[in-house]
Amino acid sequence: SGLTEIHFVVSTLALSYWCWKCKTAAEYHRNPARFTGRSPAHLVFELIVFLVPTFLAFTKQHTALVIASLIAASLYFRWQIPSPPHRHDKWAPDPRAVEFDKSYVPGKITAKPYLSIYRGEMMLMTCFCILAVDFWVFPPEFAKVETFGTSIMDLGVGSFVFSAGVVGAKPFLPRHVKDKVVKTSLVHQLKAGLWTAFPILALGIIRFVMTESVDYQKHLSEYGKHWNFFFTLGFLPIFVPLGLYVYDDLRVTSMALLVVYQCAISLTGFGEWLLEADRAEGIIAANREGIFSFVGYLAMFLMGMSLGKEVLPDA
Repeated sequence: SGLTEIHFVVSTLALSYWCWKCKTAAEYHRNPARFTGRSPAHLVFELIVFLVPTFLAFTKQHTALVIASLIAASLYFRWQIPSPPHRHDKWAPDPRAVEFDKSYVPGKITAKPYLSIYRGEMMLMTCFCILAVDFWVFPPEFAKVETFGTSIMDLGVGSFVFSAGVVGAKPFLPRHVKDKVVKTSLVHQLKAGLWTAFPILALGIIRFVMTESVDYQKHLSEYGKHWNFFFTLGFLPIFVPLGLYVYDDLRVTSMALLVVYQCAISLTGFGEWLLEADRAEGIIAANREGIFSFVGYLAMFLMGMSLGKEVLPDA
């Protein structure tokens, strides 16, 4: 699919959030004292405004009508929000603010609601596509491409890794111990990476065993014969400390990885081997897509971490 079509479809996620934001704000200003944002009516509205547009847009059913409806509903709810000085705040308070505050260190790292919205919408898109891709209602052009090009599911896995890198920067930020700033050592980072990687790699092994035991269909050109996305996610926390150890500026490291990898694909026979190698040549050839795409995923993860190091700390 083309980039314009991808942006058109994915825009429904942002419009759904805008519509929800305007509606809750309008309701909050009608009766601030009784607003909770957690009633059954709110749950029903969230199911309608988030799931229904996603289903229709990601199956190419009336996408333009869905976008127009979301814009019209958002403008209607936005019109109901009173103007100053007849309101306390423009938007309604986030009902999850208390839970956010418990998970972060005030004054050093506080909650960033826009990250939660981005990751929540991305997870909704990811789950929907994974479940829908095996059914005829899901457009084939939205599935992962075989060789070259871009699709919504390609955007999904890349965005998943990038967003994981943004929040994954938190353990690597300088720690505050007794009012002193202490940088984490390489050994501590490797231990933390191994601890994080273990359950994800375990899921990868379980998935491989279960799919093999039931003879589940495998799309070999996606990750190879034995590899799966859990292995890619699992090895990321292990290699990230090594990337930080080589050079502290993650933007430079990630761009260097991408340039070297792309040059190897475009200027040598490596790219042809990736596309046409015989899987009987060995374990690496059998899983070449998953093994060597890890370089690109690592670069995207490091890019996300470089952004996370900028936006997560309050100062």
